Amino acid sequence: MFKWRPPGFFGRLLAAHLIVILITLLSVGFFFSYLVEKYFLSVHEWELTEQGEKIAEMLALEFQKGNHEEVIKMARTLALSLGVKIRVLDSGKKEIVSAMPPGADSDPGVDLEAGEIDYVLQGDNLSKKVYGPASQRLLVAMPIYKGEGEEKSGEFFQADPGEPEIIGAVTVSAPLSSLRATVARLSRLVLYSFFFASLVAGLLAFSLSRKISRPLQAMTRAAYEMARGNFRSRIQVPHDTGEMGQLAAAFNQAVEEVEKTVQEQKRLQALRQNLVANVSHEFRAPLTSIQGFVDAMLEGFIKEEERGKYLQVILGNTLHLNRLVNDLLELASIESGYIQLRREEVMPRLLAERALDTVLPRAREQGINLEYEPGAELPAIKGDQDRLYQVLVNLLENAIAHTPAGGRVKLECLLEPDKENTANEGGQADTDDLRARSRLVFKVRDNGPGIPPEELPYIWERFYKVDKARNRANRGKGLGLAIVRELVHLHQGEVKVESTPGEGSTFSVILPLN
Repeated sequence: MFKWRPPGFFGRLLAAHLIVILITLLSVGFFFSYLVEKYFLSVHEWELTEQGEKIAEMLALEFQKGNHEEVIKMARTLALSLGVKIRVLDSGKKEIVSAMPPGADSDPGVDLEAGEIDYVLQGDNLSKKVYGPASQRLLVAMPIYKGEGEEKSGEFFQADPGEPEIIGAVTVSAPLSSLRATVARLSRLVLYSFFFASLVAGLLAFSLSRKISRPLQAMTRAAYEMARGNFRSRIQVPHDTGEMGQLAAAFNQAVEEVEKTVQEQKRLQALRQNLVANVSHEFRAPLTSIQGFVDAMLEGFIKEEERGKYLQVILGNTLHLNRLVNDLLELASIESGYIQLRREEVMPRLLAERALDTVLPRAREQGINLEYEPGAELPAIKGDQDRLYQVLVNLLENAIAHTPAGGRVKLECLLEPDKENTANEGGQADTDDLRARSRLVFKVRDNGPGIPPEELPYIWERFYKVDKARNRANRGKGLGLAIVRELVHLHQGEVKVESTPGEGSTFSVILPLN
């Protein structure tokens, strides 16, 4: 069974163009035909009026002499030669002659009415279209003045009218059939032109509608592809810089943004899954260790003199779980925006020395040399002192955890010019101005095994560990660098890493001075 479907955008656009074209061409055609008919009628009326005035002048001399026979003869001759109907009346409205060429239709209904005859005998010209049962004619009438057509020096002249005397009237009428035929021929030409123009305009409308609708059809297809999960579809609109091109570009940009969002959502979903797996893994080992030792103690498998040693192991695992939970809570608080920084003046030298003092016992325990290189005359910065201290401690502990015994971990503190603000500056700037355009940089260097280049983009993720086979005794939680990145971003700073496998790594924390 046939089911009607509404036309698409292309069909509606094409139909709208065709309707506008047809209405426009029909309006122009009818208006043009009306103007042509009016023009030819005006020309015909003007010619007929000229003929009537000349006929009135030619008949005036014989008419005022009372020589009606000559008037009749002249009227019939002029009617035959000019192909018009001539009717002559005297001042008493009596018809003198009504002459027409042979073969012309004699329609008594096509003539002047009584009131119109009075109007002409008062000295006014008259013209009108008259319709009879058998014919349509154009009729003009004008008065015949006494003294018109008098002969002087072999030429006709019109006497000084002063108060001219009207001695009669003459009407001249001609059929409109020839005019109608001319107008009909022109109308046919207009009709042919109309069909040709409609064809050309229709082709142009089809091409234009196709050009306009093609990007929208492409967008529709791309939208369906997006609904199916394919975000690689793009719209190509060459040589179009108008609104449709802008719309296509905006659509492509939107698709790219949606694709990025989807990819980011997928990445976050994978991270959440990895987070659950990693948290479970990180919790399972110490909990298993605690449970095993507690069960052994309760069952009496551990001697009394060894209980202290195993209790220390249980305490270490408990502290590790406590730190892990605290780090997770802190990272969640940072990412959710619940943490508010306490802005205060922080002295870089004191901050660095405090962080070094904290990690020094662990460094000595693992046989690692700590070095510190403070920059000269480092200015104070605005920030949260405890959070910045946590950043340095996490970076130092990360470096110590990845540096073998006998290795070296170095902390540097220096000013670095802000390249974005000084790239276009010329000449020499004074010290205060240069300091105002500088940034504070903390660098933590180690000579450990380094990080493979393919691993660098992922080291800031939670629970990501470069050396996945590393002994758990190192107690690496995989959260320190994620916390570092979030805390540095809260200070409007940035954190970078440079690493060469086999030579070590350098982590840089870049902070604005104000």
